[in-house]
Order: sequence, then structure tokens, then C-alpha cells
Amino acid sequence: MKTLPINAGKAEIKNLIVEWIELLAQENYAEALELFLHDDTQTVDGRQWIWTPQNLEAAVYTYGMPWFTKEDIKREYGADCKVDYKVTSILARPDKEQLLEKIDIDIFDYAVSPEMAKTWGITDLDYPHIIGDIICDCILLDGEHSDLSALFWIQKTDDAHMTLIFRELHVM
Repeated sequence: MKTLPINAGKAEIKNLIVEWIELLAQENYAEALELFLHDDTQTVDGRQWIWTPQNLEAAVYTYGMPWFTKEDIKREYGADCKVDYKVTSILARPDKEQLLEKIDIDIFDYAVSPEMAKTWGITDLDYPHIIGDIICDCILLDGEHSDLSALFWIQKTDDAHMTLIFRELHVM
């Protein structure tokens, strides 16, 4: 798990997000999951959802519906439905700077209360140490802009450091 100094700026946080995107582009899902903590407290169809490398890959190739197999997607949405999306690197893109602007980082100027945690569905996380959130709307799929977004929490790990918690990939 990578950490940043607690006083890291938004540029440093964005660089960490780009590192994660690049791991996805290299199809290195295990290392992408090892980069940050991940939220395994969600449920899908009454079952706890665990982020594994296979589930992260499925979130990419199914356009944000990792609980479906490729066969499920084709059955549900038709045989012509695309089910093999791949994340594309943003590093060499001429529009890289515009893409980086689509990483919205919000550092909270308040503490997350128990009521907020309940509303946000994060009561099973270490919510008193969550100090911000990130919406990353710059996930390129097959070289094209997409509606697939990555969501993260920013969590204080100790008085001097913070890390990210990967929440999910979904269509915004």
C-alpha cells in the first residue's frame, strides 16, 4: 500500500491515481489493488463484495458491472454487446492535461460524523479517518473517453500519512 504525506497536494494525489490507471492499462490488476486499500464492505445481491484482481478486471471489461460474467452481459444486453473493454494509458495522450483535470479531489474541511457515515454507507470502514474523496472521470477504454469512473476515499493512516481506498468502478 502506498502512502503520501498527510500534507500532500492534489498534484501528488493525481499522480498516484495515474499510477493506478497505468497499472490497469497494463492489465496488472493485482498490483493495482495492492497500491491502495479497497472497500470490501459493499454487498451485491445480499453477498459481501470482495475486490479481487479478477473482479477488478471484470469491472473493466464489463463497463462497471463486475458481478456479471461476459456470458451474463451478452444474455442480458444482447449478443452484440461489447464485453472486452481495456483501459488505455493516458500518459502519452495529447489531451493528458485535460484528462487530469477530470480527477476531482475533495479534501474535507470537516470530520465524517456517524450520521454522515451511515448516509454514505461507510459505517464498516474507518470513517473517522476518512478525510476526503476522489472521483476520477478520466478512465479511457479502448483509446476512447468513457463514462466509467473510479471512486476513492482518502484516509489518514497516521498523523503523518494518508492513502486511498478504492471504492468502485462504475458508470456515472
